[in-house]
Amino acid sequence: MWLFKKRRKEVSADDKTRISDKVAGKIAGVGIKMQQLFGDKMNKIFMHTDFKRLKIFLLLFCICAGGYSLYLIIDGVVSPDKKQKPFKVQQIDVPKHFDKTGAEDLMPEAYITDETRQQIEQFKKYMDSLNRNNKGEHDSILQARPGLMDSVQVLEQIYLSQQQK
Repeated sequence: MWLFKKRRKEVSADDKTRISDKVAGKIAGVGIKMQQLFGDKMNKIFMHTDFKRLKIFLLLFCICAGGYSLYLIIDGVVSPDKKQKPFKVQQIDVPKHFDKTGAEDLMPEAYITDETRQQIEQFKKYMDSLNRNNKGEHDSILQARPGLMDSVQVLEQIYLSQQQK
């Protein structure tokens, strides 16, 4: 039966973007086509209407649409019955940390003791000896924990900044 199975073709990222571009183009084309059909129908309806009558239709439409919009706004704000309001005016909830920039001290309570500093130094010496003597294990540790030595340097910088204060 393996002779009759169809082979599946893997679709690359480039093919996916091409397909999505085609679909988007088709959707946009349908939208434009519908707009053109609507415009053509409206032209046929109002083709033999004189200019003065078109102005009157436009004025009536603006008055009706504007009046209804004004009614909804006034009714939403003034109406005493809360169940029948089409929309409610409510206070916006602002997140707690909205006005924080993130530039503040990230860890103001971070404090490294002398004992922790000694442990950091011992760990650095251990990693250095691994680098010299057992390169494979050193590399596997760094591969498993990619930011490990960066964290050690940050801890050293925090300790040094403590000592300067």
